[in-house]
Amino acid sequence: MFKLQTAVWLVLLLAIGALIGCGGGGKSGDDDSGADDDTSIDDDNADGDDTVIDDDTVIDDDTTPDDDTTPDDDTTPDDDAVDDDTVVDDDTMVDDDTVIDDDTVVDDDTVTPQGCDEGEFTPYYGDLHAHTSYSDGQLTPADAFPYGRDVGHLDILVITDHLEQLYLPFPNNRYGLCKLAADANYVAGQYVADCGFEYGTGFTLPFFQSTGHANVFFSEDLFPILQLDFHDFYRTFVAHPTVIGQFNHPGDQPTQIWNNWEYFADVDQNMNLFEFNSDPAWGLFFDALDAGWHLSPTYNQDNHSPDWGTANDHRSGLYMSNLSRDAMHEAMQSMRTFATSDKNATIRLMAHDTCWMGSMLSVAEFPTITLYLEATDPDPGDGYVSLSLYGPGQTLIEQHDCAGATTCTDTITVPVSGPTYFVLRADQTDGDYLIAAPIWLQ
Repeated sequence: MFKLQTAVWLVLLLAIGALIGCGGGGKSGDDDSGADDDTSIDDDNADGDDTVIDDDTVIDDDTTPDDDTTPDDDTTPDDDAVDDDTVVDDDTMVDDDTVIDDDTVVDDDTVTPQGCDEGEFTPYYGDLHAHTSYSDGQLTPADAFPYGRDVGHLDILVITDHLEQLYLPFPNNRYGLCKLAADANYVAGQYVADCGFEYGTGFTLPFFQSTGHANVFFSEDLFPILQLDFHDFYRTFVAHPTVIGQFNHPGDQPTQIWNNWEYFADVDQNMNLFEFNSDPAWGLFFDALDAGWHLSPTYNQDNHSPDWGTANDHRSGLYMSNLSRDAMHEAMQSMRTFATSDKNATIRLMAHDTCWMGSMLSVAEFPTITLYLEATDPDPGDGYVSLSLYGPGQTLIEQHDCAGATTCTDTITVPVSGPTYFVLRADQTDGDYLIAAPIWLQ
């Protein structure tokens, strides 16, 4: 009886041990604010605990299915016919790395690394900030859309009249009329026409200085007409989970830096774009990234005259799966964009040959990261001076001499010791420049 009770207690203790081994693994310390929820794949970055997927205490704990003290005591022969490791504990069956715990999940190019944005994408060029007489510009959206397509040779034009002026005179349906004009000109596969609006009533006291302007894309309705505290704007923004936001011309006035880039994780989910329409934008971009924001660069024309696409050569480049509104939304959400002051140049930053710029990779998976840098221009005279790779604090990591080539590439392997990000800039011989979206390790 004593031996039987002992055996029962041993079995109970082993069962309890197995249950404890299955515990833990909750998400912690990685509030990626939605845009980077690594829990969808294998979030070692989020929970850090392999017990969920590949902890041997769960899958292959020798103390449970093959405890030598119970079914296979080594004091008796170990006839493979009874305890054949190929059945119970053979790594080819239970813990075979090719099935459960294969390192290919992390570093084999045949499997997508966690947070990696993969796919085949085409660069399209757009103007994502433009006005008409519906606010402080000229003519109407019905004039702007065909002009941007036929004269400006844009792939994408988004009319973003000022939110406050779209309400006036009250009542009116200017936003609805803009959408009707966009729908009349939108042809999937040929031209994307759409409407958003620009928020700009946030002020600091006591001198009523502007805290910043922002575009809102993919909103069915207008936000409230006045939100004098930009935090109120943020609250409205978060309440519309399908919209995409863009910080407009940051630093255009000294106070237009959103309270020194005060960070909010929930806003960060969809506030994805950073416009380079200002002289201090390059340095402010790093200030915002260092504050925690995940942002992708754009460059627009902010048209107030009837010159949509012809005001200058500034373009927002978007790598999209096809030329459609849905694909534009996906590219903005994935932060697969670039800013260019040359109307047909391209820039790319890739990690490990497959992960596009905008990817948020797990720092735990990469002791080193191999980055591919590329800039091209189809015009024979528009060569490149250099490709420059930057990290946090606008720290220059690598600068590659392009010697005037119209296609310039470089590959660099960088050691990784903790969370970081990389930004690629390409400078051309004529003074134009391009900036690619970052790649994050977090």
